[in-house]
Amino acid sequence: MPTEPAKSLLIRTRGLCKRYVQRRPLSREKFTIDALIDVDLEVPRGCFSALVGESGSGKSTLASCLAMMESPDRGEIWFADREISRCSPREQASLRPNIQMIFQDSAGALNPRFSAAQIIGEPLEIQGVAKAEVRRRIGELMERVGLPPDWAERRPTQFSGGQRQRLAIARALSLDPTLLILDESLSGLDLSTQAQILNLLLDLRENCSLTCLLITHDLSLVGQVANVVAVMHRGNIVEQGTSRQVLGNPQNIYTKQLLASVRLLNTGSRAAQAGGHR
Repeated sequence: MPTEPAKSLLIRTRGLCKRYVQRRPLSREKFTIDALIDVDLEVPRGCFSALVGESGSGKSTLASCLAMMESPDRGEIWFADREISRCSPREQASLRPNIQMIFQDSAGALNPRFSAAQIIGEPLEIQGVAKAEVRRRIGELMERVGLPPDWAERRPTQFSGGQRQRLAIARALSLDPTLLILDESLSGLDLSTQAQILNLLLDLRENCSLTCLLITHDLSLVGQVANVVAVMHRGNIVEQGTSRQVLGNPQNIYTKQLLASVRLLNTGSRAAQAGGHR
């Protein structure tokens, strides 16, 4: 199990709330959904953190607020020593390159008309980086994530699922972020490809001084890589601590249920495999 984290925090939220108003199908009647309810989250600097919970628990909404893609209705978000939830749009724009997000659907997140070089280089060009430096950085980033630089003119459809995630990671790294948020980014990959991407992320965290936040419903992944774990249920953080504390000695009943379901699933899988070998 990964070692325990240092104490300094990169991300800290206090009392974070987010509510959505929606309309019922074929009706004018509206209803509200409380996606985040008084969320207190701590992400230590330089560590691999995980946010777990079932679908609809509010994980992606929280990630969008951390990445400044959405604004909370109430509460505080601190990035290092800056309260980004109170920053002006201009200040947020200057901070946004420090927090990059990688989504589950890499194919949908990458422009199919762009080459790999255009996908990786676009954020640098937007920042006004010289063309020669952009070309150099594209080759460097492709090598860093394990893609041959001579594939730079290929389109996303010419890459496998795992290679597209590497391409998405290269794009995210182009602006030298401090925090990398992975929102179910490994869900659609087979186990072998998942392991390769996880190893890549662990190497990047060591060599690029990255802080990683993995958002997932897969607890088997969490135990492999996370230093700290936060468990989310119905819009709130119900438990958080080191991996050893949360996975080894859970205190919240929902966390216990999650772990029990994983053990049951693993037992069933082993039984099925044993039956198949008879």
